[in-house]
Amino acid sequence: MPSIPPIHLLSVLHLVCLSLWGGVVATEAVIELYSFRQREMHPVAIRLHFWIDLWVELPLLLAVAGTGVVLAAMAWPLSTTHLIKIGCGAGAIAANLVCVVLVLRRGRQLKAGASDAELWRTTRRIVGCAAAGLPLAATAAVLGLGLAHERMTQLLS
Repeated sequence: MPSIPPIHLLSVLHLVCLSLWGGVVATEAVIELYSFRQREMHPVAIRLHFWIDLWVELPLLLAVAGTGVVLAAMAWPLSTTHLIKIGCGAGAIAANLVCVVLVLRRGRQLKAGASDAELWRTTRRIVGCAAAGLPLAATAAVLGLGLAHERMTQLLS
């Protein structure tokens, strides 16, 4: 029985990490947007988002970046499409890391008794940062799926 090449196993791990990250981002969006409708829930949203970022999202971001770097090294030389995908993915990760920093800072602000206006200002920056990263993530996902389709077509032919 033939074995599965390591690049395919790593590709699956990368896809699982990406999928989990996308689910976490969607969950955080619901939490953040809900606090705009129910303003009294803002402190709860701040605490939830803080712990999700610290214990779930940050490790997932590191896993996505790590598996992506190893996959890129294994697929060398990279096509132009690969390079654009990696650039968009790196931009999405960078935007999300800025969000994580803002979320953690906002959690400390809440704990220190910051004003409501200051907390809302940081919340708007977090939402803006996420909005900036989403088109990059979507572009990387579309290009990644196209590259995976090409690879599977080659394997099956």
